[in-house]
Amino acid sequence: MKIAPLVLMSFCWSWLAVADIGADGHPHEHDDEQHHADETSTHINAYQQRLAAVQTAIVGAQTLVFTDTVFGVIDAPQNAIAEVFVPFRSMVEQVLVEVGDRVKKGQTVAKLQNIVTLQRYDLHAPMSGELTHRRVNVGYRVDEQSLLTIVNLDTVWAELSAFPETIERLASGQLVKVYDLHNHEQAQGAISYIAPTMTDGHIARARAVLDNTDGHWRPGMHIKADIEIAKKTVPLAVNVAAVQRLHGQPVVFIRQGDKFTAQNVQLGASDGNYIEVLSGLLPGSEYVSGNSFLIKADLLKHSADHQH
Repeated sequence: MKIAPLVLMSFCWSWLAVADIGADGHPHEHDDEQHHADETSTHINAYQQRLAAVQTAIVGAQTLVFTDTVFGVIDAPQNAIAEVFVPFRSMVEQVLVEVGDRVKKGQTVAKLQNIVTLQRYDLHAPMSGELTHRRVNVGYRVDEQSLLTIVNLDTVWAELSAFPETIERLASGQLVKVYDLHNHEQAQGAISYIAPTMTDGHIARARAVLDNTDGHWRPGMHIKADIEIAKKTVPLAVNVAAVQRLHGQPVVFIRQGDKFTAQNVQLGASDGNYIEVLSGLLPGSEYVSGNSFLIKADLLKHSADHQH
């Protein structure tokens, strides 16, 4: 029979709460003096802390980064697409490239003969990039038309859609982190353009330029983006995962060796990763930054045990 991970964790934590683990890693009988708990503090030895993967950090200054999340699509820059046109009525004698080939600027891509003058001439790639369309074969008669399309996607545009409440906070130069919708890759750019008009759907367009030398970002790919709209440096902040509620009040657990004490805190702004602490903590204190809910559970259990 399989046991769900959450149930297994709860079982292990409950067992650890009633069994004290010695320095040698073996459980022995519960010692009230060593594992004393009241309404605001509890003792958890080093072995139990490792088993519960308790993470700690130091209270200190932090720069909060505020972002707005928008969605959009990858597009090819307008100057990244080139057409190879034939200048005269001609006969195609050779096509030297295939779709998917990488070409360099100035490379010969086709050979033709002028039907009127019978003069042979070459067509050259107007820029470096990848051939994406080939419209002719040997023997075709052509007349002032595009034979080939070359696209250079070493950089791409992230075309972003913003609602009115977001567009008011956007400005050129703001940093943008772009993610594909599967969160496989991310890239960083900056806002380079904000459209002066809204679409019919009351959406404004903004653009960021992304490096695409690895070819991951393809035109037509749907994306999401976090736009950095503001920063605020605060003297004290903790990880948002550190904050728990105890008796209806926000608390952060301070660690002193094996002792964990719940400190009531007054909180300020948060960027989703860190939250400002206005009062209740001293700089330099070690606090529980990860799995703090396990400390809360242990404290509540022993507080209940002492009431019986």
